[in-house]
Amino acid sequence: MTVPPVPATSLFDQVGSERLRQVLWAFYARVTADETLGPVFTRRIGPFPQAGWSLHLARLEGFWRAVMGGPGAYRGRPGPAHSGLGIEPAHFDRWLALWDATLRDLLPPPEASALLALAQRMRPNLERFSALAERLS
Repeated sequence: MTVPPVPATSLFDQVGSERLRQVLWAFYARVTADETLGPVFTRRIGPFPQAGWSLHLARLEGFWRAVMGGPGAYRGRPGPAHSGLGIEPAHFDRWLALWDATLRDLLPPPEASALLALAQRMRPNLERFSALAERLS
């Protein structure tokens, strides 16, 4: 008798909608309070958690759902969205440090490590768009 294979679960299945939402809200609370990143986000979106944050976080949730192998209707373009913000490598370093800390506070280590690795892999593309925008301005 052959045992059917157990379907692999996606990272999204492991984390779930509610925990993803908690991570995003907690993370951006830290980001907006940060002296390096806070001004960039507040200038673009407004004071946290009011202004445009509900819409922004809903978009980010759709993005992360898709990246994590879950259901998502994200149709944005993350590279261009990060251009023209005046962000430099130090901003990306700080973003990743806060992302790592938030993930480790709220998720089990395997899920936290997987989400950190996804963000680290996205960094070069986002930095490219940011640098290109700076050269063209």
